[in-house]
Amino acid sequence: MKKQPNIGLYLSNTSNKNWILREIMTNNFLHQYIDLESLKGALHSTITINRLIDEELRHDRFVIQTNENSSLQSMSSGQQRKALLTYLVAQKPQYMVLDDVYSNIDKETQIAITKSLTELSETTLLIQLFFRKRDILPCMDVVYSVNENNEIVAEQDASLFRSEVAISESQVHRFALPKQYVQNQTEINPLVQLNSVSVHYGSKNVLDNVSWTIQKGEFWQLIGPNGSGKSTMITMISGDNPKAYGQDMMLFGRKKGSGETIWDIKRQIGYFTPSMTNQFTRDDSVENMIISGMMDSVGLYIKPSDMQRDMAKAWVDMLGPTFRNKSFQNLSIGQQRMVMVARAMVKHPPLLILDEPTIELDDENSRLFIEMVNAIAAEKQIAIIYVSHRDEDELLPDKIFELIPTNMGYTGIVRK
Repeated sequence: MKKQPNIGLYLSNTSNKNWILREIMTNNFLHQYIDLESLKGALHSTITINRLIDEELRHDRFVIQTNENSSLQSMSSGQQRKALLTYLVAQKPQYMVLDDVYSNIDKETQIAITKSLTELSETTLLIQLFFRKRDILPCMDVVYSVNENNEIVAEQDASLFRSEVAISESQVHRFALPKQYVQNQTEINPLVQLNSVSVHYGSKNVLDNVSWTIQKGEFWQLIGPNGSGKSTMITMISGDNPKAYGQDMMLFGRKKGSGETIWDIKRQIGYFTPSMTNQFTRDDSVENMIISGMMDSVGLYIKPSDMQRDMAKAWVDMLGPTFRNKSFQNLSIGQQRMVMVARAMVKHPPLLILDEPTIELDDENSRLFIEMVNAIAAEKQIAIIYVSHRDEDELLPDKIFELIPTNMGYTGIVRK
């Protein structure tokens, strides 16, 4: 039976999470509180998942398999995290570091993981890194808050920390959207129509007779369990999935497969998912990042016009004074994501797709991001598809499209 308390590390987006993870695993971060030197440890993180997927690709070695999937790479993000936890528990570690354990996890799996970790905590030391107060596991005993210098600045009993979860110390930011973005909007309506769409991968059925119509200006949240086909639907709409061919689909007034190019579709869509920020490694200004969205380029390689400069400045002004004359690389994760949405919006798309946009955002940045999305939706000029497992209390979608299981995969229902 373990004697050391389970530890929660409450991070902000100014903390260097990957550095902290590395230092914990080498007994250099929490050594003044616990000694991990002689203990067998395990890391539940996308870092571990990526390493194992690399082994699959390089050496054809499949460490983690399930009844439904033969490899980690073939699983959804949530399925990967669930399978990794099962695998790590079987290794019987003496301590386990949990990296934002609820990211990309559906509600049912969140409940199962919480139960599994609570049971594990009886015999195994758990160290949980998290960004949202409400994500603290019920089995945590003590919480250490970490600042932008990766220093522990506060220690608190976990029960007291939980009692403060509902308290907000932030001030509301009112986003005044640039007027330019409402011009040149498409008159096509509906924007997207899926009619009895069914998709399978080999013998695995995913989508079963899904019908969905998205009208101009509607704000939709797309939800469903891990592996239910949310990513399949999004990539079919965005033109990135060949499974869309042969389906009864209308995209922006044209029947799918009628001769349109992928760029005909993409110029109608603004798209953001957190992994996109990894593509942008140049030291570009926020203004240039936004201008690059007009050209769908990773970086700015041609001289922009005065009109493009003016439009970008208007979006920078909307984001707020902390974004002016700043380098994109020097922004926090949350600030970078807000810039990426502005970048997606600057080309005036009729449809904006946001795929799990608040993953790894702290409480403050999540609130600001949701306020920005609500402000865009309130204008009723563009449609939004917001994909997320997380219930955001402040998010105000018009409708919810939920994927539910059938005998042949998942079909969709509309909830209001």
